[in-house]
Amino acid sequence: MTNEKTIRIIRAALVTILIASTVLFMCAMAFAAAPLKAKQLPTDQTLKSNVGSEKFNVIRFETFGGQPDERVIGYFLHRDGVSVSFNGPQLESIGKLTLNEVFADHDRVVKAKFYKRASKLVIREIIRENAVIGYAVSDLGMEITLWDLTKDPSNISLELRYKDLRAKGERYYGGPK
Repeated sequence: MTNEKTIRIIRAALVTILIASTVLFMCAMAFAAAPLKAKQLPTDQTLKSNVGSEKFNVIRFETFGGQPDERVIGYFLHRDGVSVSFNGPQLESIGKLTLNEVFADHDRVVKAKFYKRASKLVIREIIRENAVIGYAVSDLGMEITLWDLTKDPSNISLELRYKDLRAKGERYYGGPK
């Protein structure tokens, strides 16, 4: 009799543990990183609009490897209250700039480092919960993705990943392939 009672208690404990671990796993999945949507904007119109003259926090980064003159420079512009992490080559915070100033900075850096221009720069707005939280700027040789890692709605946390589209294979920087 006591063996049956012990077995029932053990089964009940195992079922409880299984249910609790399933609930915890589902909660963890709900908070997993998700890529944010990006929408390409018309460059000239955007630079002439109010957005083109609004100041943002700016992060600059570039591809590496291959020929030095073929590296691609990218930028992410965001408002205050957004933190950006990166698991790869170092990001460089360059202060508060407008989109127009970012384009000028790109021209300056390309000339100073003797890089080739692959294409005209494009602007992509980054959207989180139906609101624009930043802008990615690069030429067509770079794919920029931002992942939402936010756990606390009062502090938006993003992870930046980018890919050199001209490189052979799957070369992503700042995250898993």
